[in-house]
Amino acid sequence: MELFIAISLPIVLLFGLTLLFMSVGIPSWVKQFKRNSSTVWNFGIVAMGTITVIIYLSNK
Repeated sequence: MELFIAISLPIVLLFGLTLLFMSVGIPSWVKQFKRNSSTVWNFGIVAMGTITVIIYLSNK
């Protein structure tokens, strides 16, 4: 059951958001992410690295 949820939920969200954006248009908060895309990517990379280090240290 968990595998079904882990696979189907992202697909449903992606498909639903795609249909929503195609019918209504792209919201302003999404356009703002496009302007600050390098900041979002850098924050994501730093966050994943930090979480990885925390998980590694907690398993020791």
